[in-house]
Amino acid sequence: MRVDDYKNAIRLAAADLAGRDPARTAETAGASWDGQKMGLNFMGRSVEVVPPEYEIRWADQKAGEEFSLTDAVLVLHYLQGAKGLEPDGELVSYRQIPGGEFYVQAFHRRAEIPLTQAFGHKPGLFSQLAPKLGGEARAEHGDEAAVFRVLPHLEILLLIRHGDEEFEPDGQVLFDKTIVHYLNIEDVAWLGSALVYRLMGLARGL
Repeated sequence: MRVDDYKNAIRLAAADLAGRDPARTAETAGASWDGQKMGLNFMGRSVEVVPPEYEIRWADQKAGEEFSLTDAVLVLHYLQGAKGLEPDGELVSYRQIPGGEFYVQAFHRRAEIPLTQAFGHKPGLFSQLAPKLGGEARAEHGDEAAVFRVLPHLEILLLIRHGDEEFEPDGQVLFDKTIVHYLNIEDVAWLGSALVYRLMGLARGL
C-alpha cells in the first residue's frame, strides 16, 4: 500500500467510528474511556485515541515522535471490529485463517523467515527480549515461545525451534482464532509482521 492508501484507510475508519458511541466502542475494545479519550495497550505500550477525529498518539509520545500510519490503521480497524470477545486460547496459523491460504507464502517471507533468521541461531535471545513487549513465556509450544497481548483482546504467539543436526531452526507466528472477528486477513498479516519487526529492532539495539 502507498502512503495515500494508508491515509485514506485512516480517514474512512475514523469517519465510521465518529458515528458510533465512543464509550461503547471503548467497552467492546477493552479500552478505557474518560469522557474525552480512549486508552489502550498496543504492542506493550499505552496509546490514546481521541474522538471525534480519532487521532492516535502514544501516551508517552516524545518530542518529534509520530504514530505510524500502518499502526494507526491497525488500531482503528481493531476499534471498528471490536465485539468484546476475549481470546479463547485456540491458536491457528495464518494459513488457517479464512483467506490466509492465498497469502501464506507472502506472510511466511514477511514475518516467519525474519523471525527465524533473527532468533533461530541465538538461543536465549528471544526469551530475553519478549518481556519488553509484554510477552509471557509459553515453553510448551517450542524451545522458546511467548504469547503477546498486542491489543486488549488480541493475542499472538511467537515460537522458536532451534533445530539440531537434522533440522534447521524454525520460527512460527500463531494467532488466537478470535482475531478474525476484529481484523481482515491483510491486517492480520501486518499485525503479526509488526510484532516480529519490533522484536528484531530490540535485538539490533543490544
